[in-house]
Amino acid sequence: MKKIFALLLALVMMFSLAACGDDTPDIPDNTKAPSNNTDSVIEASFFTVNPSDGWINIEDDFKNEEEYSKAVLQVLDPEDEEYYIVEATISVEIDEPYDFREDLVYYGFNQYEYKENKAYETVNIGGVDLLKYDDGDDTLVYFNRVEEANASVYVEFDATDINDSHIDALLQGITFNLEDIDNIDGPWEWEGEAFHADDASIAAGTFTVTSTFVPFEAPITTFETFDHSVAAIGDRVYVLVDGELRECHYDGTVLAFVQVIDLPEDDYERIEATSDGTLWISGGLNDILCIKGGSIVATYEDIDNLAIHPSGAWGVNYFTSNECAIVTFSENTYTSTPVTFKEADTIMQLCIDENNIYVCANAADDSGHKVFIYSKDGVLQKTLCNAEGEGLGSVTFVTQTANGYIAFDGNMRDVLLWDNNGTFIAEISDGDLFSTNYPWFCDSTVLDDGSIITIMTDEREDKSATELVAFIIKGF
Repeated sequence: MKKIFALLLALVMMFSLAACGDDTPDIPDNTKAPSNNTDSVIEASFFTVNPSDGWINIEDDFKNEEEYSKAVLQVLDPEDEEYYIVEATISVEIDEPYDFREDLVYYGFNQYEYKENKAYETVNIGGVDLLKYDDGDDTLVYFNRVEEANASVYVEFDATDINDSHIDALLQGITFNLEDIDNIDGPWEWEGEAFHADDASIAAGTFTVTSTFVPFEAPITTFETFDHSVAAIGDRVYVLVDGELRECHYDGTVLAFVQVIDLPEDDYERIEATSDGTLWISGGLNDILCIKGGSIVATYEDIDNLAIHPSGAWGVNYFTSNECAIVTFSENTYTSTPVTFKEADTIMQLCIDENNIYVCANAADDSGHKVFIYSKDGVLQKTLCNAEGEGLGSVTFVTQTANGYIAFDGNMRDVLLWDNNGTFIAEISDGDLFSTNYPWFCDSTVLDDGSIITIMTDEREDKSATELVAFIIKGF
């Protein structure tokens, strides 16, 4: 129950972020159903629905805008009309194809097989050929892209029984009205131009910060904006992308794919490396994994999220509360000692380097998002904020170098610098340093030579995909 509650809390926090990049469709629960009209034809710009017996039109949810139409209908539970047994959502949106392509992947269809090989059967509903997805339980979705009309079409059901006869009866009453405007969608990910950036050099106070784009040998595309991570051991760079752990060889020029390392779950979110060559994998409320030589050598239960010290001897178990724990590892066991980072409120990220614990969190005094630097015993050492002493956006990585502190602010898309006293030096925008458009700074790690490799997601110029890209940062 504790972990279920924690997961729900995390989801609420995620959707409150200013920067949002996950368009995964939500399927509603069968909760309250307001009383509305029955037995009336629903007319929208892009479809008409003639409901069969038993369906009611939820008029408050009806939308009919210039480029979007939606209708919601329900069949009420005859034993308790506070609830429904089937809900249908019919929608058409005139828009770019990105969201539809994301839904293809979300519902288990391969984009290339769909587009190039026409590999999937369709069902004609209301004059439009639609793909069919069902989870074998309570979710049934018909959807497709009508390219010539620049339209994405969806008929979605949430039901106690997806074989309910009301569903087929409603499908017979739907007619889509789409205009052929000779639209041609933009390129698919394999047709588009991969991301590229030139080297950059930016003056920041008395320092010159440089960036070098490091391409993956084969471009990595994704529909997930935030949850990617990076770690490095010698000339091996490991990236966790969409829950898949990939090992790459870094020769100073390119990240060449070596292998995929199998994980027991596909929703891990964070990887870190320790000095003994161990990878620590955490997130998704899964057991902590230790991987060495490509194999799992240890697991640890009942740790929510883990930030590990470079030695691998200890780390911090945290979630969102400022009440955390120092966990000390010994072979396949650990001990836990409570620690409270009282100046912090809601923790968004936590990092550890050789000497410091960095709590990236909303301040307890409501002064904004800041980086609180603590010793291992939870004593505040410094607070990092912006030039005006105010809050930051959402820091996803921070560490100390010989010259001070460097952080990557995902929300503000800035690289931030402070001196060793915590005095603000400069902010460098993503466009200036990386030639990016609107990236999310996912994660970073320090390499053996003291440079930093950072990974981020950004949409390609031709909008064919969102790509995971990497840069090497030097000069501070």
